Amino acid sequence: MAKHFLFSFCLLLFTTACLAHHSELDRFNKCQLDSINALEPDHRVESEAGLTETWNPNHPELQCAGVSLIRRTIDPNGLHLPSYSPSPQLIFIIQGKGVLGLAVPGCPETYEEPRSQSRQQQQQRDSHQKIRRFSKGDVIAIPPGIPYWTYNYGDEPLVAISLLDTSNTLNQLDSTPRLFYIGGNPEAEFPETQEQHQQRHSSPIGRRGGQQQQEEESEEQNEGKSVLSGFSAEFLGHSLNTKEDTAKRLRSPRDQRGQIVKVENGLDIISAELQEEEQQSHSQGEEEEEEEREQQRHRERYSEKEDEDEDEKEEQEQRHGKHSKKEEEDEDEPRSYESRKWKKHTEEKKRESHGRGEEKQEQEKKEEEEEEIQRQHSKGGKNGLEETICSSKIRENIARPSRADLYNSRAGRISTVNSLTLPILRNLRLSAEYVLLYRNGIYAPHWNINANSLLYVIRGEGRVRIVNSQGNPVFDDKVRKGQLVVVPQNFVVAQQAGNEEAFEYVVFKTNDRAAVSHVNQVFRATPAEVLANVFGLRHSEVAQIKSNGNRGPLVQPQSQPQSQ
Repeated sequence: MAKHFLFSFCLLLFTTACLAHHSELDRFNKCQLDSINALEPDHRVESEAGLTETWNPNHPELQCAGVSLIRRTIDPNGLHLPSYSPSPQLIFIIQGKGVLGLAVPGCPETYEEPRSQSRQQQQQRDSHQKIRRFSKGDVIAIPPGIPYWTYNYGDEPLVAISLLDTSNTLNQLDSTPRLFYIGGNPEAEFPETQEQHQQRHSSPIGRRGGQQQQEEESEEQNEGKSVLSGFSAEFLGHSLNTKEDTAKRLRSPRDQRGQIVKVENGLDIISAELQEEEQQSHSQGEEEEEEEREQQRHRERYSEKEDEDEDEKEEQEQRHGKHSKKEEEDEDEPRSYESRKWKKHTEEKKRESHGRGEEKQEQEKKEEEEEEIQRQHSKGGKNGLEETICSSKIRENIARPSRADLYNSRAGRISTVNSLTLPILRNLRLSAEYVLLYRNGIYAPHWNINANSLLYVIRGEGRVRIVNSQGNPVFDDKVRKGQLVVVPQNFVVAQQAGNEEAFEYVVFKTNDRAAVSHVNQVFRATPAEVLANVFGLRHSEVAQIKSNGNRGPLVQPQSQPQSQ
Protein backbone atom coordinates (compact mmCIF):
# COMPACT_ATOMS: atom_id res chain seq x y z
CA MET A 1 0.00 0.00 0.00
CA ALA A 2 2.82 2.37 0.88
CA LYS A 3 4.63 1.56 -2.37
CA HIS A 4 1.46 2.20 -4.35
CA PHE A 5 0.99 5.56 -2.62
CA LEU A 6 4.63 6.51 -3.20
CA PHE A 7 4.36 5.56 -6.89
CA SER A 8 1.17 7.64 -7.29
CA PHE A 9 2.76 10.61 -5.55
CA CYS A 10 5.85 10.46 -7.79
CA LEU A 11 3.65 10.16 -10.87
CA LEU A 12 1.69 13.23 -9.77
CA LEU A 13 4.87 15.24 -9.27
CA PHE A 14 6.20 14.15 -12.66
CA THR A 15 2.94 15.07 -14.41
CA THR A 16 2.81 18.47 -12.69
CA ALA A 17 6.41 19.22 -13.66
CA CYS A 18 5.74 18.21 -17.28
CA LEU A 19 2.64 20.41 -17.46
CA ALA A 20 4.50 23.36 -15.93
CA HIS A 21 7.39 22.88 -18.35
CA HIS A 22 4.98 22.61 -21.27
CA SER A 23 3.19 25.79 -20.16
CA GLU A 24 6.51 27.60 -19.86
CA LEU A 25 7.54 26.44 -23.34
CA ASP A 26 4.22 27.60 -24.77
CA ARG A 27 4.79 31.01 -23.24
CA PHE A 28 8.25 31.38 -24.78
CA ASN A 29 7.16 29.95 -28.13
CA LYS A 30 4.67 32.78 -28.42
CA CYS A 31 7.58 35.21 -28.79
CA GLN A 32 8.98 33.48 -31.89
CA LEU A 33 7.77 36.37 -34.07
CA ASP A 34 8.89 36.62 -37.68
CA SER A 35 6.89 39.81 -38.17
CA ILE A 36 5.23 42.40 -35.94
CA ASN A 37 2.17 44.43 -36.86
CA ALA A 38 0.98 47.85 -35.75
CA LEU A 39 -2.26 47.14 -33.89
CA GLU A 40 -5.42 49.20 -33.60
CA PRO A 41 -8.41 48.57 -31.29
CA ASP A 42 -10.53 45.60 -32.34
CA HIS A 43 -13.64 46.16 -30.22
CA ARG A 44 -15.73 49.17 -29.21
CA VAL A 45 -18.19 49.45 -26.33
CA GLU A 46 -20.32 52.60 -26.33
CA SER A 47 -21.73 53.78 -23.02
CA GLU A 48 -23.98 56.61 -21.95
CA ALA A 49 -21.06 58.96 -21.28
CA GLY A 50 -18.07 57.52 -23.05
CA LEU A 51 -16.39 54.88 -25.15
CA THR A 52 -14.29 51.82 -24.31
CA GLU A 53 -11.94 50.34 -26.92
CA THR A 54 -9.89 47.16 -26.51
CA TRP A 55 -7.28 45.20 -28.41
CA ASN A 56 -7.87 41.51 -29.05
CA PRO A 57 -5.66 39.72 -26.49
CA ASN A 58 -5.24 36.83 -28.94
CA HIS A 59 -2.88 38.86 -31.13
CA PRO A 60 0.49 37.03 -31.18
CA GLU A 61 2.29 40.23 -30.21
CA LEU A 62 0.13 40.73 -27.10
CA GLN A 63 0.37 37.05 -26.16
CA CYS A 64 4.16 37.36 -26.35
CA ALA A 65 4.15 40.35 -23.99
CA GLY A 66 1.46 38.76 -21.78
CA VAL A 67 -0.64 41.94 -21.57
CA SER A 68 -3.98 43.41 -22.63
CA LEU A 69 -4.88 47.03 -23.33
CA ILE A 70 -7.91 49.27 -22.93
CA ARG A 71 -8.44 52.80 -24.20
CA ARG A 72 -11.21 54.74 -22.50
CA THR A 73 -12.79 58.03 -23.50
CA ILE A 74 -14.91 59.59 -20.75
CA ASP A 75 -17.13 62.57 -21.60
CA PRO A 76 -17.35 65.62 -19.29
CA ASN A 77 -19.27 64.69 -16.12
CA GLY A 78 -18.81 61.04 -17.05
CA LEU A 79 -18.24 58.47 -14.31
CA HIS A 80 -16.52 55.15 -14.96
CA LEU A 81 -18.11 52.61 -12.63
CA PRO A 82 -16.05 51.05 -9.83
CA SER A 83 -14.20 47.97 -11.08
CA TYR A 84 -11.15 45.88 -10.29
CA SER A 85 -8.95 43.32 -12.01
CA PRO A 86 -6.74 40.46 -10.83
CA SER A 87 -4.00 41.94 -13.03
CA PRO A 88 -1.98 45.04 -12.07
CA GLN A 89 -2.82 48.08 -14.17
CA LEU A 90 -0.79 51.02 -15.38
CA ILE A 91 -2.76 53.96 -16.81
CA PHE A 92 -1.42 56.88 -18.85
CA ILE A 93 -3.58 60.00 -19.21
CA ILE A 94 -3.45 61.12 -22.83
CA GLN A 95 -5.90 64.01 -22.60
CA GLY A 96 -8.07 65.76 -20.05
CA LYS A 97 -8.26 65.79 -16.28
CA GLY A 98 -10.29 64.12 -13.57
CA VAL A 99 -10.36 62.46 -10.18
CA LEU A 100 -9.87 58.87 -9.14
CA GLY A 101 -10.91 57.05 -6.01
CA LEU A 102 -9.59 53.78 -4.59
CA ALA A 103 -11.36 51.52 -2.10
CA VAL A 104 -8.39 49.97 -0.31
CA PRO A 105 -9.34 47.35 2.31
CA GLY A 106 -8.11 48.14 5.80
CA CYS A 107 -7.56 51.84 5.12
CA PRO A 108 -9.65 54.33 7.14
CA GLU A 109 -12.28 56.63 5.63
CA THR A 110 -10.57 59.81 6.77
CA TYR A 111 -12.24 62.24 4.35
CA GLU A 112 -15.64 63.63 5.32
CA GLU A 113 -18.15 66.01 3.81
CA PRO A 114 -18.10 69.59 5.16
CA ARG A 115 -20.49 70.33 8.00
CA SER A 116 -23.96 71.55 7.07
CA GLN A 117 -26.38 73.76 8.98
CA SER A 118 -29.00 71.03 8.81
CA ARG A 119 -28.85 68.73 11.83
CA GLN A 120 -30.17 65.82 9.77
CA GLN A 121 -27.43 66.23 7.19
CA GLN A 122 -24.83 66.42 9.94
CA GLN A 123 -25.90 63.00 11.20
CA GLN A 124 -25.73 61.51 7.69
CA ARG A 125 -22.45 63.14 6.75
CA ASP A 126 -20.56 60.95 4.29
CA SER A 127 -17.01 59.72 4.85
CA HIS A 128 -14.77 58.09 2.28
CA GLN A 129 -11.17 57.37 1.41
CA LYS A 130 -8.85 59.80 -0.33
CA ILE A 131 -9.74 61.13 -3.80
CA ARG A 132 -6.80 61.82 -6.10
CA ARG A 133 -6.70 64.37 -8.88
CA PHE A 134 -4.90 63.63 -12.15
CA SER A 135 -4.24 65.41 -15.44
CA LYS A 136 -2.63 64.97 -18.84
CA GLY A 137 0.73 63.20 -18.71
CA ASP A 138 0.10 61.34 -15.43
CA VAL A 139 0.97 57.68 -14.98
CA ILE A 140 -1.37 55.98 -12.48
CA ALA A 141 -0.67 52.62 -10.83
CA ILE A 142 -3.64 50.46 -9.83
CA PRO A 143 -2.87 47.39 -7.64
CA PRO A 144 -4.69 44.13 -8.47
CA GLY A 145 -8.00 43.45 -6.75
CA ILE A 146 -8.44 47.10 -5.64
CA PRO A 147 -11.70 48.71 -6.89
CA TYR A 148 -11.35 52.18 -8.39
CA TRP A 149 -13.61 54.69 -10.12
CA THR A 150 -12.83 57.61 -12.41
CA TYR A 151 -14.70 60.87 -12.96
CA ASN A 152 -14.13 63.55 -15.60
CA TYR A 153 -14.80 67.00 -14.18
CA GLY A 154 -13.13 68.88 -17.03
CA ASP A 155 -14.54 70.57 -20.12
CA GLU A 156 -13.03 68.15 -22.64
CA PRO A 157 -13.15 64.36 -23.07
CA LEU A 158 -10.82 62.38 -20.82
CA VAL A 159 -8.72 59.87 -22.80
CA ALA A 160 -6.62 57.22 -21.05
CA ILE A 161 -4.74 54.13 -22.19
CA SER A 162 -4.60 51.30 -19.65
CA LEU A 163 -2.26 48.30 -19.56
CA LEU A 164 -3.32 45.06 -17.82
CA ASP A 165 -0.35 42.81 -17.09
CA THR A 166 -2.21 39.49 -17.30
CA SER A 167 1.00 37.41 -17.08
CA ASN A 168 2.08 39.09 -13.84
CA THR A 169 2.77 36.76 -10.91
CA LEU A 170 0.19 38.69 -8.85
CA ASN A 171 -2.51 37.35 -11.17
CA GLN A 172 -3.07 33.74 -10.04
CA LEU A 173 -5.91 32.99 -12.47
CA ASP A 174 -4.81 32.83 -16.11
CA SER A 175 -3.82 35.14 -18.94
CA THR A 176 -7.44 36.00 -19.78
CA PRO A 177 -8.12 39.72 -19.10
CA ARG A 178 -10.92 40.12 -16.58
CA LEU A 179 -12.70 43.16 -15.15
CA PHE A 180 -15.03 42.80 -12.17
CA TYR A 181 -17.60 45.60 -11.84
CA ILE A 182 -19.14 46.40 -8.46
CA GLY A 183 -22.33 47.76 -10.04
CA GLY A 184 -24.09 48.51 -13.29
CA ASN A 185 -24.71 46.33 -16.32
CA PRO A 186 -21.50 46.68 -18.32
CA GLU A 187 -20.90 45.06 -21.66
CA ALA A 188 -17.87 42.77 -21.95
CA GLU A 189 -14.72 44.69 -22.90
CA PHE A 190 -13.02 41.58 -24.28
CA PRO A 191 -15.74 39.61 -26.13
CA GLU A 192 -13.17 37.30 -27.74
CA THR A 193 -12.19 35.74 -24.43
CA GLN A 194 -15.83 35.53 -23.34
CA GLU A 195 -16.72 33.58 -26.50
CA GLN A 196 -13.88 31.14 -25.83
CA HIS A 197 -15.11 30.68 -22.26
CA GLN A 198 -18.66 29.98 -23.43
CA GLN A 199 -17.44 27.44 -25.99
CA ARG A 200 -15.49 25.55 -23.35
CA HIS A 201 -18.53 25.39 -21.07
CA SER A 202 -21.22 24.78 -23.70
CA SER A 203 -21.02 20.99 -23.31
CA PRO A 204 -24.16 19.32 -21.87
CA ILE A 205 -21.96 17.61 -19.27
CA GLY A 206 -21.61 20.82 -17.32
CA ARG A 207 -25.32 21.63 -17.32
CA ARG A 208 -27.67 20.62 -14.57
CA GLY A 209 -31.35 20.62 -14.10
CA GLY A 210 -32.38 20.70 -17.82
CA GLN A 211 -35.58 22.72 -18.06
CA GLN A 212 -35.13 24.23 -14.60
CA GLN A 213 -31.65 25.51 -15.51
CA GLN A 214 -32.96 27.13 -18.71
CA GLU A 215 -35.72 28.88 -16.77
CA GLU A 216 -33.18 30.23 -14.23
CA GLU A 217 -30.96 31.49 -17.05
CA SER A 218 -33.89 33.22 -18.79
CA GLU A 219 -34.83 34.95 -15.53
CA GLU A 220 -31.27 36.20 -15.00
CA GLN A 221 -30.80 37.49 -18.56
CA ASN A 222 -32.47 40.77 -17.63
CA GLU A 223 -30.33 41.25 -14.54
CA GLY A 224 -27.07 43.19 -14.41
CA LYS A 225 -23.60 41.86 -15.16
CA SER A 226 -21.84 43.13 -12.05
CA VAL A 227 -20.56 40.94 -9.24
CA LEU A 228 -23.62 41.82 -7.12
CA SER A 229 -25.97 40.57 -9.83
CA GLY A 230 -25.05 36.99 -8.99
CA PHE A 231 -26.64 37.24 -5.52
CA SER A 232 -30.35 37.28 -4.85
CA ALA A 233 -32.00 40.45 -3.65
CA GLU A 234 -33.08 38.72 -0.44
CA PHE A 235 -29.53 37.64 0.36
CA LEU A 236 -28.12 41.10 -0.39
CA GLY A 237 -30.76 42.66 1.83
CA HIS A 238 -29.73 40.46 4.75
CA SER A 239 -26.01 40.86 4.09
CA LEU A 240 -26.05 44.65 3.82
CA ASN A 241 -28.87 45.20 6.32
CA THR A 242 -30.98 47.10 3.84
CA LYS A 243 -34.45 46.95 2.33
CA GLU A 244 -35.19 44.40 -0.35
CA ASP A 245 -36.16 47.11 -2.84
CA THR A 246 -32.77 48.74 -2.35
CA ALA A 247 -31.08 45.38 -2.71
CA LYS A 248 -32.85 44.82 -6.02
CA ARG A 249 -31.45 48.06 -7.35
CA LEU A 250 -27.96 46.96 -6.32
CA ARG A 251 -28.30 44.12 -8.81
CA SER A 252 -28.67 46.78 -11.56
CA PRO A 253 -31.48 45.06 -13.52
CA ARG A 254 -32.02 46.24 -17.09
CA ASP A 255 -29.50 49.08 -16.74
CA GLN A 256 -28.57 50.14 -20.29
CA ARG A 257 -26.13 52.95 -19.47
CA GLY A 258 -23.00 50.81 -19.79
CA GLN A 259 -19.81 51.12 -17.76
CA ILE A 260 -19.51 54.92 -18.13
CA VAL A 261 -22.55 56.81 -16.83
CA LYS A 262 -23.56 60.47 -16.95
CA VAL A 263 -23.64 62.54 -13.75
CA GLU A 264 -26.19 65.23 -14.58
CA ASN A 265 -25.29 67.90 -12.04
CA GLY A 266 -21.74 66.82 -11.35
CA LEU A 267 -20.31 65.27 -8.20
CA ASP A 268 -20.55 67.35 -5.02
CA ILE A 269 -17.32 65.84 -3.75
CA ILE A 270 -15.47 68.06 -6.22
CA SER A 271 -15.06 70.71 -3.54
CA ALA A 272 -14.01 74.33 -3.78
CA GLU A 273 -10.56 73.30 -2.58
CA LEU A 274 -10.17 70.98 -5.56
CA GLN A 275 -11.36 73.70 -7.93
CA GLU A 276 -8.84 76.12 -6.47
CA GLU A 277 -6.12 73.53 -6.93
CA GLU A 278 -7.23 73.13 -10.53
CA GLN A 279 -6.96 76.89 -11.11
CA GLN A 280 -3.40 76.78 -9.83
CA SER A 281 -2.72 73.86 -12.14
CA HIS A 282 -4.17 75.82 -15.07
CA SER A 283 -1.91 78.79 -14.37
CA GLN A 284 1.01 76.39 -14.03
CA GLY A 285 0.09 74.90 -17.41
CA GLU A 286 0.21 78.35 -19.01
CA GLU A 287 3.63 78.89 -17.47
CA GLU A 288 4.83 75.56 -18.85
CA GLU A 289 3.61 76.56 -22.31
CA GLU A 290 5.56 79.78 -21.99
CA GLU A 291 8.60 77.74 -20.94
CA GLU A 292 8.14 75.53 -23.98
CA ARG A 293 8.10 78.56 -26.28
CA GLU A 294 11.16 79.95 -24.55
CA GLN A 295 12.79 76.54 -24.91
CA GLN A 296 12.07 76.58 -28.64
CA ARG A 297 13.76 79.95 -28.98
CA HIS A 298 16.78 78.56 -27.10
CA ARG A 299 16.87 75.55 -29.40
CA GLU A 300 16.98 77.78 -32.45
CA ARG A 301 19.79 79.91 -31.03
CA TYR A 302 21.84 76.95 -29.82
CA SER A 303 21.18 75.10 -33.08
CA GLU A 304 22.86 77.84 -35.09
CA LYS A 305 25.75 77.96 -32.66
CA GLU A 306 26.24 74.18 -32.66
CA ASP A 307 26.22 74.05 -36.46
CA GLU A 308 29.04 76.56 -36.54
CA ASP A 309 30.96 74.65 -33.86
CA GLU A 310 30.54 71.35 -35.68
CA ASP A 311 31.79 72.80 -38.96
CA GLU A 312 34.90 74.02 -37.17
CA LYS A 313 35.42 70.63 -35.51
CA GLU A 314 35.11 68.79 -38.82
CA GLU A 315 37.81 71.02 -40.32
CA GLN A 316 40.04 70.30 -37.34
CA GLU A 317 39.44 66.56 -37.72
CA GLN A 318 40.47 66.67 -41.37
CA ARG A 319 43.67 68.56 -40.48
CA HIS A 320 44.71 66.50 -37.48
CA GLY A 321 43.14 63.13 -38.40
CA LYS A 322 42.60 62.04 -34.78
CA HIS A 323 41.17 63.08 -31.41
CA SER A 324 42.77 62.90 -28.02
CA LYS A 325 40.89 61.92 -24.89
CA LYS A 326 40.98 65.51 -23.75
CA GLU A 327 39.36 66.66 -27.02
CA GLU A 328 36.54 64.13 -26.58
CA GLU A 329 35.80 65.50 -23.14
CA ASP A 330 35.87 69.05 -24.48
CA GLU A 331 33.40 68.12 -27.19
CA ASP A 332 30.92 67.02 -24.55
CA GLU A 333 31.31 70.27 -22.66
CA PRO A 334 29.11 72.51 -24.85
CA ARG A 335 26.24 70.06 -24.64
CA SER A 336 26.50 69.64 -20.87
CA TYR A 337 26.92 73.40 -20.49
CA GLU A 338 23.88 73.94 -22.66
CA SER A 339 21.86 71.46 -20.59
CA ARG A 340 22.92 73.10 -17.33
CA LYS A 341 22.12 76.54 -18.69
CA TRP A 342 18.71 75.45 -19.95
CA LYS A 343 17.83 73.81 -16.62
CA LYS A 344 18.99 76.88 -14.74
CA HIS A 345 16.90 79.09 -16.99
CA THR A 346 13.73 77.00 -16.43
CA GLU A 347 14.27 76.97 -12.67
CA GLU A 348 14.67 80.76 -12.61
CA LYS A 349 11.57 81.12 -14.77
CA LYS A 350 9.56 78.99 -12.35
CA ARG A 351 10.78 80.93 -9.33
CA GLU A 352 9.80 84.21 -10.94
CA SER A 353 6.35 83.10 -12.13
CA HIS A 354 5.28 81.06 -9.12
CA GLY A 355 4.42 82.54 -5.76
CA ARG A 356 6.42 81.85 -2.67
CA GLY A 357 3.80 79.40 -1.44
CA GLU A 358 3.93 77.27 -4.58
CA GLU A 359 7.72 77.40 -4.59
CA LYS A 360 7.78 76.12 -1.04
CA GLN A 361 5.38 73.29 -1.89
CA GLU A 362 7.46 72.22 -4.86
CA GLN A 363 10.64 72.30 -2.78
CA GLU A 364 9.05 70.20 -0.05
CA LYS A 365 7.75 67.73 -2.64
CA LYS A 366 11.21 67.35 -4.18
CA GLU A 367 12.78 66.89 -0.76
CA GLU A 368 10.25 64.19 0.12
CA GLU A 369 10.92 62.38 -3.14
CA GLU A 370 14.69 62.57 -2.61
CA GLU A 371 14.33 61.26 0.94
CA GLU A 372 12.14 58.42 -0.33
CA ILE A 373 14.72 57.43 -2.96
CA GLN A 374 17.49 57.55 -0.36
CA ARG A 375 15.46 55.29 1.92
CA GLN A 376 14.97 52.82 -0.92
CA HIS A 377 18.73 52.69 -1.57
CA SER A 378 19.65 52.46 2.09
CA LYS A 379 17.19 49.62 2.77
CA GLY A 380 17.81 47.61 -0.34
CA GLY A 381 14.52 48.52 -2.02
CA LYS A 382 12.29 47.78 1.01
CA ASN A 383 10.93 50.47 3.26
CA GLY A 384 9.07 48.39 5.82
CA LEU A 385 6.30 50.28 7.61
CA GLU A 386 7.37 53.74 6.48
CA GLU A 387 5.02 53.56 3.51
CA THR A 388 1.79 51.58 3.36
CA ILE A 389 -0.68 51.25 0.53
CA CYS A 390 -3.04 53.62 2.36
CA SER A 391 -0.64 56.56 2.04
CA SER A 392 1.40 55.47 -0.96
CA LYS A 393 1.76 57.66 -4.01
CA ILE A 394 0.10 56.12 -7.08
CA ARG A 395 0.69 58.73 -9.80
CA GLU A 396 3.59 60.56 -11.41
CA ASN A 397 3.56 63.07 -14.26
CA ILE A 398 6.21 62.27 -16.87
CA ALA A 399 5.15 64.61 -19.70
CA ARG A 400 6.35 67.91 -18.20
CA PRO A 401 9.45 69.38 -19.90
CA SER A 402 11.14 69.90 -16.53
CA ARG A 403 10.70 66.18 -15.77
CA ALA A 404 12.93 65.04 -18.68
CA ASP A 405 15.66 62.52 -17.86
CA LEU A 406 17.34 62.80 -21.27
CA TYR A 407 17.21 65.98 -23.31
CA ASN A 408 18.51 67.17 -26.66
CA SER A 409 17.67 70.73 -27.66
CA ARG A 410 17.07 69.73 -31.27
CA ALA A 411 16.01 66.08 -31.13
CA GLY A 412 13.61 65.72 -28.18
CA ARG A 413 13.34 64.45 -24.62
CA ILE A 414 12.73 61.22 -22.68
CA SER A 415 11.18 60.73 -19.23
CA THR A 416 10.89 57.49 -17.28
CA VAL A 417 9.00 56.34 -14.20
CA ASN A 418 9.97 53.19 -12.31
CA SER A 419 10.00 51.78 -8.79
CA LEU A 420 12.68 54.27 -7.72
CA THR A 421 10.55 57.32 -8.55
CA LEU A 422 7.18 55.66 -7.84
CA PRO A 423 7.77 52.97 -5.17
CA ILE A 424 4.37 51.28 -5.63
CA LEU A 425 5.59 50.01 -9.01
CA ARG A 426 7.94 47.68 -7.16
CA ASN A 427 4.97 45.48 -6.26
CA LEU A 428 3.30 45.83 -9.65
CA ARG A 429 6.56 45.12 -11.54
CA LEU A 430 5.72 47.69 -14.21
CA SER A 431 7.26 50.93 -15.48
CA ALA A 432 6.73 53.46 -18.26
CA GLU A 433 8.63 55.80 -20.55
CA TYR A 434 7.49 59.00 -22.25
CA VAL A 435 9.21 60.09 -25.46
CA LEU A 436 8.77 63.30 -27.46
CA LEU A 437 10.78 63.54 -30.68
CA TYR A 438 10.92 66.85 -32.49
CA ARG A 439 10.63 66.95 -36.27
CA ASN A 440 13.07 64.48 -37.87
CA GLY A 441 14.41 63.63 -34.41
CA ILE A 442 15.84 60.14 -33.93
CA TYR A 443 15.83 57.84 -30.92
CA ALA A 444 18.94 55.84 -31.83
CA PRO A 445 18.92 51.99 -31.84
CA HIS A 446 18.47 50.49 -28.38
CA TRP A 447 16.91 47.50 -26.63
CA ASN A 448 15.23 46.69 -23.34
CA ILE A 449 17.47 44.40 -21.32
CA ASN A 450 14.91 42.91 -18.96
CA ALA A 451 11.41 43.74 -20.23
CA ASN A 452 8.94 43.56 -23.07
CA SER A 453 7.67 46.98 -24.12
CA LEU A 454 4.54 48.33 -25.78
CA LEU A 455 4.74 51.56 -27.74
CA TYR A 456 1.49 53.54 -28.03
CA VAL A 457 1.42 56.62 -30.28
CA ILE A 458 -0.12 59.69 -28.62
CA ARG A 459 0.43 62.30 -31.30
CA GLY A 460 1.99 62.70 -34.70
CA GLU A 461 3.52 60.14 -37.03
CA GLY A 462 6.89 58.42 -37.02
CA ARG A 463 8.83 55.48 -38.33
CA VAL A 464 9.66 52.51 -36.12
CA ARG A 465 12.25 49.87 -36.95
CA ILE A 466 12.54 46.59 -35.00
CA VAL A 467 15.24 43.96 -35.63
CA ASN A 468 15.40 40.41 -34.22
CA SER A 469 18.40 38.28 -33.21
CA GLN A 470 18.97 37.09 -36.80
CA GLY A 471 19.35 40.67 -37.99
CA ASN A 472 16.04 40.56 -39.83
CA PRO A 473 13.70 43.55 -39.61
CA VAL A 474 10.43 42.27 -38.15
CA PHE A 475 8.86 45.73 -38.37
CA ASP A 476 9.82 48.73 -40.49
CA ASP A 477 6.92 51.05 -41.11
CA LYS A 478 5.27 54.32 -40.14
CA VAL A 479 2.95 54.40 -37.15
CA ARG A 480 0.37 57.06 -36.39
CA LYS A 481 -1.79 58.29 -33.53
CA GLY A 482 -3.74 55.54 -31.79
CA GLN A 483 -1.62 52.62 -33.00
CA LEU A 484 0.22 50.13 -30.81
CA VAL A 485 3.52 48.31 -31.47
CA VAL A 486 4.95 45.53 -29.29
CA VAL A 487 8.74 45.33 -28.93
CA PRO A 488 9.87 41.98 -27.43
CA GLN A 489 12.72 41.86 -24.94
CA ASN A 490 16.19 42.43 -26.45
CA PHE A 491 14.81 43.18 -29.93
CA VAL A 492 16.64 46.27 -31.20
CA VAL A 493 14.34 49.21 -31.93
CA ALA A 494 14.77 52.75 -33.26
CA GLN A 495 12.27 55.55 -33.82
CA GLN A 496 12.29 58.67 -35.99
CA ALA A 497 9.78 61.49 -36.15
CA GLY A 498 8.33 62.74 -39.42
CA ASN A 499 9.33 65.99 -41.05
CA GLU A 500 5.98 67.71 -40.47
CA GLU A 501 5.26 67.47 -36.73
CA ALA A 502 6.56 66.05 -33.48
CA PHE A 503 6.27 62.34 -32.65
CA GLU A 504 4.91 61.69 -29.16
CA TYR A 505 4.42 58.26 -27.60
CA VAL A 506 4.38 56.34 -24.33
CA VAL A 507 6.05 52.98 -23.70
CA PHE A 508 4.76 50.50 -21.11
CA LYS A 509 7.35 48.03 -19.80
CA THR A 510 6.88 44.73 -17.99
CA ASN A 511 9.54 45.35 -15.35
CA ASP A 512 9.59 47.89 -12.52
CA ARG A 513 13.27 48.65 -13.19
CA ALA A 514 13.41 48.21 -16.93
CA ALA A 515 16.95 48.85 -18.18
CA VAL A 516 17.79 50.13 -21.67
CA SER A 517 21.03 49.58 -23.55
CA HIS A 518 21.96 51.89 -26.41
CA VAL A 519 24.19 51.02 -29.34
CA ASN A 520 26.16 54.23 -28.86
CA GLN A 521 26.86 53.24 -25.24
CA VAL A 522 28.21 49.91 -26.46
CA PHE A 523 30.52 51.74 -28.88
CA ARG A 524 31.76 54.05 -26.15
CA ALA A 525 32.41 51.14 -23.79
CA THR A 526 34.34 49.11 -26.39
CA PRO A 527 38.03 49.78 -27.14
CA ALA A 528 38.67 51.49 -30.46
CA GLU A 529 41.00 48.70 -31.63
CA VAL A 530 38.25 46.12 -31.08
CA LEU A 531 35.74 48.17 -33.09
CA ALA A 532 38.29 48.67 -35.87
CA ASN A 533 38.74 44.91 -36.23
CA VAL A 534 35.03 44.15 -35.91
CA PHE A 535 33.87 46.55 -38.62
CA GLY A 536 37.06 46.86 -40.69
CA LEU A 537 37.35 50.59 -40.04
CA ARG A 538 40.34 52.91 -39.78
CA HIS A 539 41.13 54.27 -36.34
CA SER A 540 40.14 57.78 -37.42
CA GLU A 541 36.72 56.48 -38.46
CA VAL A 542 36.29 54.67 -35.16
CA ALA A 543 37.26 57.83 -33.27
CA GLN A 544 34.67 59.72 -35.27
CA ILE A 545 31.95 57.22 -34.36
CA LYS A 546 32.86 57.17 -30.66
CA SER A 547 33.05 60.95 -30.31
CA ASN A 548 30.95 62.95 -32.77
CA GLY A 549 28.21 60.45 -33.45
CA ASN A 550 27.58 59.24 -29.90
CA ARG A 551 26.76 62.12 -27.61
CA GLY A 552 23.45 60.56 -26.59
CA PRO A 553 20.54 58.40 -27.77
CA LEU A 554 18.61 61.43 -29.09
CA VAL A 555 19.94 62.61 -32.44
CA GLN A 556 19.04 65.18 -35.06
CA PRO A 557 20.18 64.05 -38.55
CA GLN A 558 21.66 67.45 -39.45
CA SER A 559 24.04 67.16 -36.50
CA GLN A 560 25.69 63.99 -37.86
CA PRO A 561 29.05 64.36 -39.64
CA GLN A 562 28.84 64.12 -43.42
CA SER A 563 30.51 61.13 -45.09
CA GLN A 564 33.76 61.96 -46.82
